[in-house]
Amino acid sequence: MSVIDFIAVRRRQDNTKSEDSPVFGATDKSGKPKAPLTASQFTRHVTQIIEDEMRRSLKRHVDVIDPREMIDLAKMLAELKGKYISMTLTIASNRTPMTDAEMEQLRGMRVKIQEFEAAYNELNEAISSQLVEVRGVVKE
Repeated sequence: MSVIDFIAVRRRQDNTKSEDSPVFGATDKSGKPKAPLTASQFTRHVTQIIEDEMRRSLKRHVDVIDPREMIDLAKMLAELKGKYISMTLTIASNRTPMTDAEMEQLRGMRVKIQEFEAAYNELNEAISSQLVEVRGVVKE
């Protein structure tokens, strides 16, 4: 799929200021202007741009994932969840009202768990979309 230079398009639109000119300035084989993109075509183009930029960014920042990194992340997440559950049960067994400090502790752990889960999900999505490479794992 081709990627459109939206900045150049914007400049062209600002220069022409015409509502009926083709949005992307594309022409067919005969040189006639093509019709503007439909909403679904536009969103496909933007989705492709996001995917391409994501691939470049991951290459710059991550490069190749070692499977042990994923295992470490899974272990950290499991450990956090275990501590959270344990702390909740401990607080509940005190049979006294929860203190503000205990509530803050639980809230802090919950936020950490949610962040780790979000990161884990993003990483899984990047791997399954083949945006990032995992050492020793064959692409489909």
